[in-house]
Amino acid sequence: MRIKTKVYKVPITAIVLAASACSWAASEQIVSASNSFTVVEAPADKFTGEASFTRFPVMPSAGDVAPTVVNFSAGARSNWHIHPNGQYLIVIEGEGQTQQWGNPVQTIRAGDTVWCPPGVKHWHGASEHSAMRHIAISPVAGEGESVTWLEKVELKNTEKDIEKSKYKALNDRQAAIVPIAALTASGQLDKLRLALHRALDQGLTVYEAREVMIQLYAYAGFPRSLNGLNTLIAVIDERAEQGLETTTGKDASPLPADYDANSVGNKVRNEITGRDMTNNPSGYAQFAPMIDVFLKEHLFGDIFVRDTLNYKDRELVTISALAAMSGTDAQLNGHLRVSLNVGLTRDQLQGFVDVLHNTVSEQSAQRAQILLNSIQ
Repeated sequence: MRIKTKVYKVPITAIVLAASACSWAASEQIVSASNSFTVVEAPADKFTGEASFTRFPVMPSAGDVAPTVVNFSAGARSNWHIHPNGQYLIVIEGEGQTQQWGNPVQTIRAGDTVWCPPGVKHWHGASEHSAMRHIAISPVAGEGESVTWLEKVELKNTEKDIEKSKYKALNDRQAAIVPIAALTASGQLDKLRLALHRALDQGLTVYEAREVMIQLYAYAGFPRSLNGLNTLIAVIDERAEQGLETTTGKDASPLPADYDANSVGNKVRNEITGRDMTNNPSGYAQFAPMIDVFLKEHLFGDIFVRDTLNYKDRELVTISALAAMSGTDAQLNGHLRVSLNVGLTRDQLQGFVDVLHNTVSEQSAQRAQILLNSIQ
């Protein structure tokens, strides 16, 4: 487990923390959901181009502040602690948890804020299966101290079980594949870089991550695939500079010299789809026979047979990419069915949707959820 701090550059949307002389009498920790905030357009006489302000709840300030960005790996959390002048948290990525002493655990997500009044014992950290990043603003007290650290947090088994149940039967490695594929396909390279760091921390190998990018060129195109590969190279270099452990893994086995991609590809496609398409070609195959040749020989005969990833992994790659792109509902619906055919369970597919929601976007998760619910 590693918790790192670093400078965070605020994006185009300006975040304004309004200060006022509010009362310090409150003793309850307050979590404010992102959809409760007021968003106003920036005045044209003071800004060029489109900009907006998201006005967060007030943080009563009684001392100097030095905002800090804190990164929590999945499952990481702080000890119990108190802040003599209170603390303001702004969740900027992922999903986490926080708890005030004597109160239930609360879930916090990107965009939410937490105000913890002075002297209130609490903790915060990432959820079991999602990393979390937040900005922490803690006013400094008289002797330059902003926090008093206490004992470690011991969560009840029921709370851990509830958290794990959200991801159902997906293991850490499978859960790591989902955001890598989706963020590569949608071209969100900054988020992809962070997802790759988390995946490599969780045991995904370099060659497995690389194989995700290789497969995606067939679904998202060469530009997105190559951008993903270059991002992976940059992450490997970053980890080497930081002395972080990275496992290279096993490369794909070589194919025999007399390999027949058309024959093998046709067999693989029939196997994973559960349909004999040899004598029952689809409409597109009848209209454009060459595209069917490309699908058989290259997608299924050259890519799907590479044993760096198995069929379950490859379907997770495929549905993640399709969910992240628009206009692909028909293909996503088909590959959700193929996923069931190759052995992924409905619980695992529900876990896939949950990972999308917490690491990619609510919109992609909603699309996948609607289609998954339609499958009997």
